Amino acid sequence: MLEHRAVIIGDETVLHEGLRALASGQPHPAVVTGRAVPGGGGKTVFVFPGQGSQWPGMATELLTTNPTFRDHIHACEQALAPHVDWTLTDVLTGTEDAAPLDRVDIVQPALFAVMTGLAHLWQTLGIQPDAVIGHSQGEIAAAYTAGALTLHDATRLIALRSRALTTLAGTGTMAAIHTTPQHLTTLLTDLPDHLPD
Repeated sequence: MLEHRAVIIGDETVLHEGLRALASGQPHPAVVTGRAVPGGGGKTVFVFPGQGSQWPGMATELLTTNPTFRDHIHACEQALAPHVDWTLTDVLTGTEDAAPLDRVDIVQPALFAVMTGLAHLWQTLGIQPDAVIGHSQGEIAAAYTAGALTLHDATRLIALRSRALTTLAGTGTMAAIHTTPQHLTTLLTDLPDHLPD
């Protein structure tokens, strides 16, 4: 069996502590160990994330070096064209007049194209998923990759969905709370009936 170790990153302090523990072979709550059995017959799953996995210049090397990926991006660009007023290739390559990648109505279609382009590339290399799963806008990428949506239907959905989200910007908030379910229940119970706007 092959043993693998990883550090689960919480914050910068946990990262540093975890890396020091990993380097010295000491146990730490942030260091996890897993064992893989060679040829163990595991399944392949493509996981498509929601927004937040983007970065400037993503996929630009593949655009120039891999015809399969480039062709998929161009197909996505053509399918998106009736629904957007920007160009996918310009956004991905960061041309001077490109639409900004930090807008939800741009980043989600761009991420869809990159994720499905990578999945398509892997499939042409013989990596076939036994299952696909997606979160948030990644659900559309998963549905397309599974064959439940055509490229035109998927790009229309992602473009319209992301545009609809722009109308919701600034109308709510979200919080991530690291605590036990019991403590969270107490916190929620202690909230006033009507919070201020």
